Amino acid sequence: MSRFVQIRSLFSRERPASLIHLEEWPEQSGKARVLIENPERADLWAHADLLRKEGYDVAMCGGPDAELEHTVCPLLAEGQCPLVDGADVVVSTTQLTDSREILATLSARKSPALVVEGTSSELERDRDVTGDAVQLKLPVLPRQLVDAVERARSARASD
Repeated sequence: MSRFVQIRSLFSRERPASLIHLEEWPEQSGKARVLIENPERADLWAHADLLRKEGYDVAMCGGPDAELEHTVCPLLAEGQCPLVDGADVVVSTTQLTDSREILATLSARKSPALVVEGTSSELERDRDVTGDAVQLKLPVLPRQLVDAVERARSARASD
């Protein structure tokens, strides 16, 4: 089921752009929700499958790199995103074109908790904007991902 949200285009003030979420959150099931930013050049579908098997509700978005015509990331454009707002944890990546802006926006929020994956050099480069995010060095093993999500949730719950 797709959700369409009209927002002002960053490219033209007169023309609205459609933002397409390929997934929306299911009805509240009592499970923790994890949003995975999955830029097209990353293959994070296995992450989603693993987390679903571990009992999480999982949604994915393309982040600001989504190659959909006239798509604008609502988090960058408006400072709000329905998928981020409904998540308990966001798994983001330093591989996004606008990663520093996205990571700074996410880490400044009280909720959701943040897990950031990247190479050692990317994580070091973005350390000033990731705040207290749990960091994962690529390549990420399945157990590392599950542990990182749990650590992020626990740390945020104790705040």
